[in-house]
Amino acid sequence: MKFYPGYILLFCLIPWFSYAQFKPKVLVLNDATIIDAGHPVPAMHQTVVIMDGRITRVFPTGTMAFPDSAVVISLKGKYLLPGLIDSHVHMATDPGGTDNRAHTLEVLRQMLYSGITTVRDMAGDARILAELGRDANEGEITSPGIYYSALMAGPSFFSDPRTQAATKGGIPGNMAYMKAITDTTYLPLAVAQAKGCGASGIKLYANLSGVLAWKIIDEAKRQNIPVWSHAWLQGAKPSDLVSAGCISISHAPLLIYEKVDKVPDFWKKNHHDAAFWDKAVPALDELFNEMKQHHTVFDATLLTYKKWAASDTSMQWDYEIAKRITSHAYRAGVAICAGTDDDQEQFVQDEMRVLITDASFSPFDAIVAATKNSAAALHLEAVKGSISPNMDADLLVLSRNPLNDIGNIKSVKMVIKGGRIYQK
Repeated sequence: MKFYPGYILLFCLIPWFSYAQFKPKVLVLNDATIIDAGHPVPAMHQTVVIMDGRITRVFPTGTMAFPDSAVVISLKGKYLLPGLIDSHVHMATDPGGTDNRAHTLEVLRQMLYSGITTVRDMAGDARILAELGRDANEGEITSPGIYYSALMAGPSFFSDPRTQAATKGGIPGNMAYMKAITDTTYLPLAVAQAKGCGASGIKLYANLSGVLAWKIIDEAKRQNIPVWSHAWLQGAKPSDLVSAGCISISHAPLLIYEKVDKVPDFWKKNHHDAAFWDKAVPALDELFNEMKQHHTVFDATLLTYKKWAASDTSMQWDYEIAKRITSHAYRAGVAICAGTDDDQEQFVQDEMRVLITDASFSPFDAIVAATKNSAAALHLEAVKGSISPNMDADLLVLSRNPLNDIGNIKSVKMVIKGGRIYQK
């Protein structure tokens, strides 16, 4: 491939606003301002070279030349971020009803055009998710990349109507992607079946003991598949899951079970002021230190608790506890990702906003939560979540600086996923 030192091929400076969906073999994003986990102070006048869907070079604009075959897009005055990652969605819990294909495809399209390039589905019909994931990966549907889990839980969970909907045509608790686990389960086979259904990770859920959780995680390590978990499993405390090696644990209020066995009933029935809740949250310093030691990512899902509290006063305690635990974990230096758990009624940009307004995050750290930390929660930090060579070319172009106002995260001019340009 020929390079021309010392000058830019001006005839390649195609207007960046002219694309709908297009994947050039070599793409150059010229003169951008980069904001990512490695650049807490925006890096101005940067050029990013993308080949075959991967970032190959990042350098100060004007210091190196690009290939003569490149399509060059000027991003002067624009802000370049990693594509956003929602670390907690549910796309296929009820594929025959609310999650029907037409609805799901429209939601996925909206998510991608908003700047979300990757999602982690935390338990649904893996038959549907595998098809959607394949189509998204091939660019046959307009969608973020989809990574999904295989669910393992105690047998009593599988009377839940959600499991009936997600296993239609099969038997809840006896599917490769939705498995009831007991002391007699042959875990090497169960984990292998989870991998075989295409899951990117195993999600641990209700009514598992600490011993069983440890055994599942140990076998998953042998078979090289990550384990994600609810932060409390009735029989397993948060620290049990962290010390066993879960990559991430979900839902902020559940961390309270590290210190208490039961939530007091009067928390759910009476109105309490902020001072009451400040005192009610137990100290979790030991747990936070253990999470940092094991590099456990905290999937707080704060937005969904705020919405529940607004619609049901008996859920107010969840939100009050959730925002305080999330804020304490943030100040303690725990890695916190951005997941909505919201059935896609709102997107991860709103979780970022709530992390700032309700948990005292800086705009920069909210961006890190939805990029680098969410990539780590998916065990994909080696290829997603930052702007550097050898990373996937999943990128978001904004017209306004999100560090000045996180609302600017919605000033989307262009989205790039795997080197493919998407623009309304």
